[in-house]
Amino acid sequence: MPTRLSLCFLLLSASLARADLNWSATTVFTAAAPSEGHASAQFTFTNTGAYPIKITGTRTTCGCTAAVADERTIGPGQTGKIAVSFKTLGRNGLYEEPIVIETNDPKNIETTVYLRVLIRDVVQLLPTLLFWQEGEPLTPKVIRITVTDGFDVKDVGAACANPSVQIHLETVKAGADYKLTVTPLTQHVKATISVTPHADGHSYRVLTAHVRAS
Repeated sequence: MPTRLSLCFLLLSASLARADLNWSATTVFTAAAPSEGHASAQFTFTNTGAYPIKITGTRTTCGCTAAVADERTIGPGQTGKIAVSFKTLGRNGLYEEPIVIETNDPKNIETTVYLRVLIRDVVQLLPTLLFWQEGEPLTPKVIRITVTDGFDVKDVGAACANPSVQIHLETVKAGADYKLTVTPLTQHVKATISVTPHADGHSYRVLTAHVRAS
């Protein structure tokens, strides 16, 4: 016959064995422009076991990343979230930041999730300067406008305040790729072209390209 102590141990072992925390994804990708100041993402998980699981803490590798659990204790069948913020000011390129999530789940006492952040301007202009040398025919030249992966861009607009420069914007692939044809109408022209990405409910920074004809 099991003693009272051994019975308690068996009950405790059974409860621990039935705790389970399942993550919807352990790597999340997001994109942000440097001017936005921060990139945000969230990790979601579900307690598929029979007992509550407690989030006991989060750890990041640098002060550029912060992670906060919306609920500390997740009951059976409940879903929780870890909100993550990454500082983008002064950064450019692709970053991967590990975040350690500490729990009392014996199967996942520590789980490492990864935030991947692509920090780029919303659209890339290539080239950003169109130049016609003295005596060169004023034939059209092209700027390619490419939407950076991860940004929800519905459309792109282009404008030039100088009437001596003619522009024509063509959609190659909506929300992804555009072709801007630029033609100076006279010599000795200096102008700036403004390119504005458009998205529902979001205002992105205006980018510029320059035109010079000697």
